[in-house]
Amino acid sequence: MSGEEKGSRIIGRILPAAVRLWLRSQVEQVENLSVVLAGRDHDIISGYLPGVSVSAVGAVYRGIHISELRLSAQDIRINVGQVVRGKPLRLTKVFPVIGEVALTAADLNASLGSALLGEGLRDFWRSLVQTPALGAEIEARYGSLPLHADVVLHNAQTCLGDRCLGLSFHPQADGQTALHPVVLATGLTVTEGNQLHLESPRWLKALADVTDISIGEPIAALHSFQWNLGSDTQLSQLILQPERLLCSGQIMVNP
Repeated sequence: MSGEEKGSRIIGRILPAAVRLWLRSQVEQVENLSVVLAGRDHDIISGYLPGVSVSAVGAVYRGIHISELRLSAQDIRINVGQVVRGKPLRLTKVFPVIGEVALTAADLNASLGSALLGEGLRDFWRSLVQTPALGAEIEARYGSLPLHADVVLHNAQTCLGDRCLGLSFHPQADGQTALHPVVLATGLTVTEGNQLHLESPRWLKALADVTDISIGEPIAALHSFQWNLGSDTQLSQLILQPERLLCSGQIMVNP
């Protein structure tokens, strides 16, 4: 048996397990994980994975709860020589991941306490309050509220409707918490892959009104508001349904 054949057998046994171990190390929880590697022996021995497909159910990534995900990636470079010697798998090159994820309404609310989603919501709200005239609309509806840059979205809750997303929270800053929640809902669309647009945003009396946001009051200051998701993100589809959010697209993974 040649050295390359022997090496390929070792890689064939070790690498799939190493990839699964690495993927499991990236999540706090996963109920079902499937990994399929594609590639010829001599490619894999050199640390090149032409393709990887991953599917999972009940995953929790950095506090984000995901009911289902299906991902695929190509042109992956790893430290295969170190893996064979028992070292942890490590990525050595940036690569794109294409796929889709599904989150339920319960997933979203369970994820609100995560640093990743919590900071994302705070960044989103900071962007909103910088919009001219929005402060006046907020004060006219809710009175004086803490709208500082370090505002905390206390007791945040979300709700999914038909093509819309609702958000309720109590602004909290400088030790002060608003007595009544700010409640709003909006449709969401994506253009150019990474520009998130608000469609018909409205103030609501209660989060339950997300079932028919037409009864809410239009938020004039947020008409045509858009938020840049970053150059590493390219979304091809974003679907909001009652109790379910579906998203597909591509993100860049950095070592």
